[in-house]
Amino acid sequence: MAKRHGADFWREHLDAWHQSDLTQKAYCANNGLGEKAFYRWHRKDKEAIAAAKAPLTLIPTHLGAPAPVANNVVRLHSPGGWRIELPATNAPWLSDLLKQLP
Repeated sequence: MAKRHGADFWREHLDAWHQSDLTQKAYCANNGLGEKAFYRWHRKDKEAIAAAKAPLTLIPTHLGAPAPVANNVVRLHSPGGWRIELPATNAPWLSDLLKQLP
């Protein structure tokens, strides 16, 4: 079975590839990397960069009585895919923070 490498490994290779004048295929061949894995990590990297550049848009919401909290955790989800989880004990702080946003 092929050895699995993590995000740091692939980030270093993607950075090195960007600085080289090689095609992805040639870079992979020169460095003993699997092309499919390289393409997959390159796609993930492009998606992460695009998500980081996407503007954050706040939408109006109503903060009424707190809804039941599952597992004592407050979860916020965005359409763009990010998620924030806070202990339910932070709910009053979060509510105060959101009320102060324009």
